[in-house]
Amino acid sequence: MSYAIFRTEKMQSTVLDKCQRHNQRENRSYSNQDIDLNKSKLNYDLHNSKNVNYRDEINKKIKERYKGKRTIRKDAVLNIECLITSDTDFFNRIGEYETERYFREAYEFVKTEFGEENINYATVHMDETTPHMHLGVTPLTKDGRLNAKTWLNGKKKLTEMQNRFHKHMTDKGFEVERGISSEETKAKNKRIAELKKESLKELEQIKKEIQIARNELNNMSAALYQSSLELDTIDYETISKSDFEKLKITAINASKIQNAFNKKIEILEKENRELKDKNEILAKEKDIYKNGRSSSAKMYNNEFEKLKEDYKINTLRKDLLIKDMTQFLKNKRMYIDFEIYKEDMLNKRIELAEQQKSRNKSKVSKPIIDKGLEL
Repeated sequence: MSYAIFRTEKMQSTVLDKCQRHNQRENRSYSNQDIDLNKSKLNYDLHNSKNVNYRDEINKKIKERYKGKRTIRKDAVLNIECLITSDTDFFNRIGEYETERYFREAYEFVKTEFGEENINYATVHMDETTPHMHLGVTPLTKDGRLNAKTWLNGKKKLTEMQNRFHKHMTDKGFEVERGISSEETKAKNKRIAELKKESLKELEQIKKEIQIARNELNNMSAALYQSSLELDTIDYETISKSDFEKLKITAINASKIQNAFNKKIEILEKENRELKDKNEILAKEKDIYKNGRSSSAKMYNNEFEKLKEDYKINTLRKDLLIKDMTQFLKNKRMYIDFEIYKEDMLNKRIELAEQQKSRNKSKVSKPIIDKGLEL
């Protein structure tokens, strides 16, 4: 059984441009080996008819609908990106038409949850191994607040939203199970790599059980075959009724055992398939997490280098300005007057500081009279 995957990521202003370039395939090349640029023409956006500027779309929404009195902070969450997908086998099984319907129904769900007026883009990527949709929304409330916590305030709200997403998709006719949540796996603090490692162990154990069951079934089949050969040597015209009943019971029991083994193998193979699907999902999430962490690190390094460069430029401008001002004063024969003015101002500051110091000292040393002792 495949899973209905719905993940969210909060985005600040610093990552919007990079997100846009990735989603709309504006780069010439990508480090992600899953991307086949020859298939990028198959990608589509369910919300926009053409590529858009994410920053402009978000700023437009904020300008028109933000009613907060405070200036929006630089680290505010401006975009919540939802990643919506399932596994590769699921999309191969349902075909192109149903794949598009899957994402359209998911788009309708997000419109209901966040409001259509908050959606910025709904880009479906068909040029990677597994089809998926990146859907971005600006977290503006109906009363004009910019507040991501209204939708994503802790794991409970996200889990409830994922439950509603699963119900919506199954109601629309898609045979998908609820995605794996931290509450169900009891692995709130486990990394994806650890979960995958545990799943691989389970998978290996099930493979061993399947092989053992197959070996037992082969042995049983061989025994039944041998029994059938022995039965062929019996003279049925002279066999007693009691011997016939024994043979009948033996055959029935053998048939029951074979059926039990067949059922056991079916169950184990089903668990095997489910674990494979689970591993594929975890591998996808690991890649998303790894790429996101790598891109964030690069982004912050770039921002830091930019700030360093801006600081150098501003320092250079300041030095040049001081140099130009000094030359100007010299040319106007005002340099000596300016130096005298600086000296006077410095002396006045020192004098004021001394006066303030003296006043503070007099306040501290002033005697305190206990009114209760006055005559």
